[in-house]
Amino acid sequence: MATMAGEHEQREFTRVPISFGVEVSVDGRALEGCLVHDLSMKGMLVVTPERFPIGTPCSAVIVLVEGEVEIRMSGRVAADHPEGFGMEFSTIDGLESYIHLRNLVLFNAGDVDRVEGEFQSHAGIRRKA
Repeated sequence: MATMAGEHEQREFTRVPISFGVEVSVDGRALEGCLVHDLSMKGMLVVTPERFPIGTPCSAVIVLVEGEVEIRMSGRVAADHPEGFGMEFSTIDGLESYIHLRNLVLFNAGDVDRVEGEFQSHAGIRRKA
């Protein structure tokens, strides 16, 4: 997904380019064949032909190791994109999910120092007061 410089500067967390399968439910309905196109600590672009209204509740599971390592998050549809929709996370379920998401973002980031600074300025996915 191409982003404008101003949009990138307004983001709280760096998005990293990544592409793999993700299990997504929107408003309680499981979607088929979804992919993550890019990912941050606060959200991701879900690639799917389906469209949903902004604000629709959704949840996702990224399976890193089948039956062993996964990242669970819930949130809402935050944006409509030609490839699918943007999901904004409101919760990341459990410390293990948070740590795996953090590591996935960090290991795929081009600017590790910037990403580490973002982690330091936040308590989880919320900005420190």
